[in-house]
Amino acid sequence: MARIMTARELSTTQIVSIRDDVKARLLAFAIKETGKSASEFVIRDALAKTDFGLGTEEWDNESSLTANTWTEDWSKELPKTKFVAFYGFVNNSDNPQIIGTKFKEGSSGQTTRDVVMHGRMQVEDVPKCYFEPIIYKGGETIYIEHYSVSSLSAGDEELEFVALVAEPYGEIISRKLPY
Repeated sequence: MARIMTARELSTTQIVSIRDDVKARLLAFAIKETGKSASEFVIRDALAKTDFGLGTEEWDNESSLTANTWTEDWSKELPKTKFVAFYGFVNNSDNPQIIGTKFKEGSSGQTTRDVVMHGRMQVEDVPKCYFEPIIYKGGETIYIEHYSVSSLSAGDEELEFVALVAEPYGEIISRKLPY
């Protein structure tokens, strides 16, 4: 089970370092899996609709969630050329109800990759947390379940995934910027 570090526990320098480390690990993984060079990939923030087919680019729970049980929220098979690293959450809800997330794989979530219990984040002034990255490769199916302490309708909880995507230039980002 992943241990979370809340934003309050970290300095700005440490947060930047976490992001840089995740970028490096994701890029190394994508290079290893594809045999392509680093210059062929762009690393960018994950987008809810563009990358995972969710209803909008705004992060929130996609499905109704049942109280006090693990409930599937969404799943997405990644294109062969796309790699994703999840490494944190921000909960923008006034009264957060989701306290845990299971990162699974497979069309019906056959295998659990990791479980992140993030309820402790809810008492923070800045409700943001980080954890060891969970990386999915192209062709794998991401399957997300949440544990909520009350029943929620779709869109009730503004739980934002902090994640990066590695993909070849030209899929979303057309060219490398000169800086």
